[in-house]
Amino acid sequence: MLTFNDNFYKAKISGLTNMEKEALEGFGLSEKEIKIYLQLLREKSCTAAKLAKLSNLNRTTAYLELDNLMKIGIVNYTIKNSKRYYQPASPDKLLFILDEKKEKIKAILPELKALHSTDQPFKIEVFEGRGGIKTFYQDILNSVKEFYVIGATGEALNVMEFSYPHFLRKFIKSGIKERALANLESKRLMENIHPKKFLEIRYLPQEYKAKVTTIVYGEKVAIQSLQKENIYVVVIKDKLLAQTYKTLFEFMWKAAEK
Repeated sequence: MLTFNDNFYKAKISGLTNMEKEALEGFGLSEKEIKIYLQLLREKSCTAAKLAKLSNLNRTTAYLELDNLMKIGIVNYTIKNSKRYYQPASPDKLLFILDEKKEKIKAILPELKALHSTDQPFKIEVFEGRGGIKTFYQDILNSVKEFYVIGATGEALNVMEFSYPHFLRKFIKSGIKERALANLESKRLMENIHPKKFLEIRYLPQEYKAKVTTIVYGEKVAIQSLQKENIYVVVIKDKLLAQTYKTLFEFMWKAAEK
């Protein structure tokens, strides 16, 4: 059972269609495939001509996208009165397909990790866009049980309004704790969303508010920008650098307002 304010998210997620779209894009479907699949779920059974009209697509495009969805395995068809009627597979099939993909990746993971390993004394990675931020959050989940934030802005919820609750649930389930030095204007967001059991927070004076966020976890230091026109995170893996930023964090923590 989650302890954060679910009603806050109900207010944020006012359009189910947008939520569906982001989830299905993450699954790997194109915008046109999503239109057709969602329309099929509503219609239960439908000809390609009617689907094209309902989805505002031309008939040739509708046929092409239906073929793609059949190859994926989430659409099939029956013949009635010499006409082909398309119908959607149960949405549970999406999870089954994801599980299959996950098992295939797990089977080759040791080989992939061997290729990825490096003896470099430091490593720099850059992740861009919302997809890059998701990859970065997953790295924190996979790496540590505690992390430190300097200059939390609260923008993560606005930038990733549909996927942020998902990551928060994962952080809670994994028992990962966060200590954050946050901008004062983010106080309502930070305290309404994050369970106090997993978050210790103090606030920076208004004159020292941050526009980008520094996150220290394990042997890594990350610089994260969540400005809508400039979303990226730069991750530097360097043990000494991480120790230095951790010391800086502790100094700021003692001086910050609770």
